[in-house]
Amino acid sequence: MKKNKSISTTDFHASDLFEQWKNLIAKAESSIEIFTPYLDFTINILLENIPKQISVTIVTALEGDNLFQRGYQLKSLKDAINKDIVVKNLSGLHAKILVVDNAFISLGSQNFTNRGRKNKEAGMISEASFEDSKFISTLKDWKEESTIISLDLIDELLVYLEDNEEAISKIKKKFDQNIEKIISDFNQRELESQIINSSLFNSTYRFAQGQVILTQTIPPPNYDYYSFFAQEHNNLCKWIKNNGKKHEEQIELEDYKYYPALNVKTMQMAYLRIHTSRITFMKSKFEMSEWNGYEIDKKKYKLDFTFLKSSTKNSNIKVTLSKESIGRATLYYLFNGSTFSLKKTKYNNESIKQIIEKELLSRKKRHNSFLNFLIEPAKFTTQWNQPKEIEKFLPEYSYRVGILEYQDLPILIFNK
Repeated sequence: MKKNKSISTTDFHASDLFEQWKNLIAKAESSIEIFTPYLDFTINILLENIPKQISVTIVTALEGDNLFQRGYQLKSLKDAINKDIVVKNLSGLHAKILVVDNAFISLGSQNFTNRGRKNKEAGMISEASFEDSKFISTLKDWKEESTIISLDLIDELLVYLEDNEEAISKIKKKFDQNIEKIISDFNQRELESQIINSSLFNSTYRFAQGQVILTQTIPPPNYDYYSFFAQEHNNLCKWIKNNGKKHEEQIELEDYKYYPALNVKTMQMAYLRIHTSRITFMKSKFEMSEWNGYEIDKKKYKLDFTFLKSSTKNSNIKVTLSKESIGRATLYYLFNGSTFSLKKTKYNNESIKQIIEKELLSRKKRHNSFLNFLIEPAKFTTQWNQPKEIEKFLPEYSYRVGILEYQDLPILIFNK
């Protein structure tokens, strides 16, 4: 390999370096050295078919934290030793470095693992020579400090891990679940706080009587469903809108009109029918019969959408657009009270995918209009089985109700 090149900006990457590693290793003439605390079969694949005249060394760190539930790491080292690769142990190693011919290097955050290939990693890999540099000198010192790892030691460690695999897995699973729960609970509290503050300070809408509390009532005689009643002085149909410059507009809602609503705790959505004193009916699934289709680029598509009832912190709206002659597209959104996030898409063919992504999703104004359409206050035919659904949407005994706003559209929010 030539040794007269210098480092350039193109030598730095924020992507998987595996292919660049392969290219660098293919140019080796005398030696390959890899320093890494974490590895798996990826390193064995990388070092396949190396000519026998080239010496290969892996320097790793056999430490409890590095090996915790990592039998695959030991198995990869065992495979390397069986292929006459020198494997050494260096306490405290955390660097991830590939060195070819004691001159050419790859340096970065990426571990020599399959997981490392999927993570967001950054690194430098260059044909600039580091021969006789302080950097290479330090790596030689590390290599001399390290000690040989034998097959017998690997086998003893594997036996210990296998004997304790079940207990270790349980501890790891419980630990991961608890960490995930702490983060999830914190994010949920932050989201609830943002939504509540938005309803108090950022919305131009509010209830005429201020704060509204709804309380679940016992079903009336001969009925099997609950309603949520407002306190005596509250009126759910009397709102005030601030039009700016201290000008307020009194709004009297049409009784029995449906409005979109969001349960802050669960992130579940529904359309609720507003009455002056109570909320009883809700609707969460809609079909094209509710509208005359939805037009995209002068073509009308059948539109079905559903406010989801499970995993609603991942996505809470599912929309299907279909046209028999073209195909079917399914879009999953998470609406958090202020913004829509497109979480997942499914297409039954490439034609519908190209149309939806080009004519709807990539056109901001058209896409915003489509999202507004989904949560516009609307009238629907009340179905008598709908009251029972409200217990699932509002499972607690009482709720504080506020009004959010999304692009001038009011949205009811329910907070325990």
